[in-house]
Parts: sequence; C-alpha cells; structure tokens
Amino acid sequence: MAVEPRLLVVEDEGPMRELVVEELSLRGLPAAGAASLAAARAAIAEREFDAVLLDLRLPDGDGMDLLREIRAEPGGPEVVISTGHGSVSSAVEAMRAGAFHYAVKPFVLDEVEMVLRRALERVSLDRRARALERIAGGEYEMAGDSPAMAELRGMLGRVAAADSPVLVQGETGVGKEMVARTLHALGPRARGPFVPVNCGALQEGLLESEIFGHERGSFTGAVRSREGLVEVAHGGTLFLDEIGEMPPALQVKFLRLLQDGEVRRVGSNRVRRVDVRFVAATNRDLGEAVRAGRFREDLYYRIRVLPVAVPPLRERPGDVAVLAKHFLAALRRPGGPGDFSPRALAALAAYPWPGNVRELRNIVERMAVLAPPGVLDLDQVPAEIRVPGAGAAPAGGAAGGFPPDLPLAEVERLHILRVLDASGGNKTRAAEVLGVTVRTLYNRLDAWRREREGGAAPGDTA
Repeated sequence: MAVEPRLLVVEDEGPMRELVVEELSLRGLPAAGAASLAAARAAIAEREFDAVLLDLRLPDGDGMDLLREIRAEPGGPEVVISTGHGSVSSAVEAMRAGAFHYAVKPFVLDEVEMVLRRALERVSLDRRARALERIAGGEYEMAGDSPAMAELRGMLGRVAAADSPVLVQGETGVGKEMVARTLHALGPRARGPFVPVNCGALQEGLLESEIFGHERGSFTGAVRSREGLVEVAHGGTLFLDEIGEMPPALQVKFLRLLQDGEVRRVGSNRVRRVDVRFVAATNRDLGEAVRAGRFREDLYYRIRVLPVAVPPLRERPGDVAVLAKHFLAALRRPGGPGDFSPRALAALAAYPWPGNVRELRNIVERMAVLAPPGVLDLDQVPAEIRVPGAGAAPAGGAAGGFPPDLPLAEVERLHILRVLDASGGNKTRAAEVLGVTVRTLYNRLDAWRREREGGAAPGDTA
C-alpha cells in the first residue's frame, strides 16, 4: 500500500527533481515533486506536507513568495531552501523570513536528508506541543485539576510517543474514545486518519466486512469491492471500541493482523500490508472474560501492551465543576445561561455520576437548553441530581440510594431518567438496562410529557 508523501520537492529541473524524490523515498522519507509555484500550491492545498524543499528560482515566480505564504499559516510545513553557490545571500534572507535551513546545489543527498530529518523532528515537536496545549485547555475534554487526571495526562504524553497497541479501560461514559483521540493527536501519526469502529454495534458478518473490507460478490449484497476500516486507517490510528464484544472467530483474524500487519478482504486471496496503530477500549473486565473463555488470552495480552485506566468521575469530584463549565461554554448560545451558581456546582459535585463524563455533558446540555438567561442556579439542576443520594451505589453494587419517603412512581421516574442520561439518550440501550421494551419506555416518557403539558407534579423538570 502506497505511503502518503511527507515531503514536497519544488524544483523546475526535471531530472534533478525526479532523482531527489526517488532517493528520499528510498531512504524512508516519502516525497512528491512539483515543477512550478502553481504546481506546489496545488499540491499543498490537496494534502498536508511536513516539509518542503523549495527552489527559489522557478519559471512562474520567486520561491520567496511561497515561503511567505507557508509561514503565514500556523502549523504549516517547515521549508528548506534550495539554492546555487552564487545565491547563498538569498538563502540567508529566506531564513530570516522563516525558512528552516538551506541546501546548496549541487546536492549532497546525505546532507539534504539530515537537514530534512531535523525539519521533520521540529514539526513533530511543534505539533505535539500544540496538542498538549489543547489538552490542557480542555479541548479534548481531558480537563480537570485532580491528581488522577494529572497522572492520566502525563501517562498519555508518554504512551503517545510509542507505536505499541494500547488498551484503554474504564466505565461507560468516562471518555475512552477521547483518550484514544488524544493519543492520536499527541503521537507521530497525528497527520494520519483516526478511524473509530464500535465492535458491539454490528453483527458478526458485518463487523468482519467493516474492519477487513470485502470483494465484489463475496456475499449477498456485495455489489462492489470495498476497503475495510483497517485500510482506511493506514498511516494513522484504528480505534476499536468495545473490543470485548468482538466475536471469537473475528478475534483470530484480528490477532493475525496485529502480529503480521497484513489484512485480507472477505472473499479475496490477496494480502495487503497496512501500517496502523491499534487502540482498543473496553468497559468490561477482559481478564475475567479470558478466564470464562469469551476472549482469547493471546489477543488479550497482544492488545494490552500499554494499558491505560481512566478513572470514573465519582473518584474525582473536584473535576466536576471544571468539566461542567467547559461543557456550558461549548454550548453557549445568545441569551442562554453563562455560568453556574455555587449552589448548582455543589449539587453537581455531590452527585456520584454513574454515567460519568457523558452523563454530566448530557445534564449540562439539558440545563443550558431549558434554563432562562443568567446564572444556572440550584432550581435549574434536574430533580434526580438534587435528590440526596440519588444515583449512589449501595453495598450490593446496584444503583439506588433514593430517600425512603419518595413515592414509588417518583423513584421509577428518577431512575429511568438517570439510566437515559447514562446511556447518552439512547433509548434502545436504556430499555435494555432497565429490562423493559423500547415501547414501554416510550409509553412512560409520553405519559410524563402529557402530565407536564397538563400540569406536572411539582419538581418534574425532566
């Protein structure tokens, strides 16, 4: 499988350009060529390069113009100037304008390679620094001042630099996919694709086709060949969410993929090489699944080279206020609420959040949509959050903890709303957790809506 070029060689002399492109590619620095400023601008607009080897004298203009355009855009490629012996002064001027370095013609390819590798290293460090700034600022919802989150962010910084498989473990809603996206953004594959696949959302036959691809006619309905998500993720990261749900037959094929870096589409005899980093996630105890025979032991140890545990929100209540403010700021709309009162934040921090960060985000969104302008106060916090002990897990581990003086109908309503929040609003998943049909759940919600429209019971803010 072809590797995306990381370098662009802008040189109008055809034999020189072709030689440099070929030699750099053979040395592990995939490169593309452009014969003019126009061709270089078109190539840069089409894909992201990490470095440009730029001739200053081109048939359709001055290379300095392209240098200024590249340096004007933050996060762009580094530029190494290519110049003749008589134009070293121009190269020095270019460096003052932001060029990384210069190379004098005729090239000594070893020297050019060394300079370009240093330029690529700087690009990688700059992108990593920007990603760390975004994480510290909460862009990846990794905000929080707790020691647990500080430790997690430090671990991600170390793990991201490696290329080994990662297993992210944590309860539903803690942000396992966000952790995977952070690892991708911090690592050397940040310029490649991030491809998520939910192993629990598809039937076994469809999951195999989705991950590995298929050839035309390989099964009923396969009217054309299609590449799988592993091929789509080439050069980047494949995120396997809910890997504990992967069927046993598919586990065997996936183990081979991890070991050999090769993929074979359904219905094909052709083997394709892929270059992918694998990040898996689960809310299950995979060790227990191995002991029960539901998950292959060899695959378990293969994907668990670098384990990352994400702490639940109840173990870091000090982060609730930080996250709530972050979500409210992201949802802010003209005329909407702009902040929380101390009483509202205290109520949010006291709740145990069985649905973790996902549940918190859904609650803040509900509050932001339904509340009047101004500051969100305690009376805008949903009833199931305000009830002391609601959502707490008693000694047996089951959800509960409602006050004993609540009517049964109110306990049912609060529990259903809590499960809905923990399920991210997915009514099918919530019905499965509650042990009722989806129709029954809809009937309950419709009944409460009609009560609310006709005069709801006090405290009904659902």
